[in-house]
Amino acid sequence: MLKAMLALAQRRPGMLASVVTGQYCRVHQLLFIRSLQEWLSFSPAHIAHAFGDAMQVVEAPCPRCLAMAQSAMHRQFPALYAASSVAVTTGG
Repeated sequence: MLKAMLALAQRRPGMLASVVTGQYCRVHQLLFIRSLQEWLSFSPAHIAHAFGDAMQVVEAPCPRCLAMAQSAMHRQFPALYAASSVAVTTGG
């Protein structure tokens, strides 16, 4: 589907005249394609070549970033994530 969009943009530039905003992780060079509900590998140069001014990217954390952050939080604050450290109290 993405190749079809790129081919259409090259043949008929006016067809994709509106600006699309996409979520992009610069750390891992991943672009979220909403129609596919997937993060795909795109370099900034590839985005510029494929979409030109029709694509504006917004910095966003990708699943890799979220996993790294979660792992770091677990390592730095193990007591917060240990199941036995959560005290359950009942009112009564």
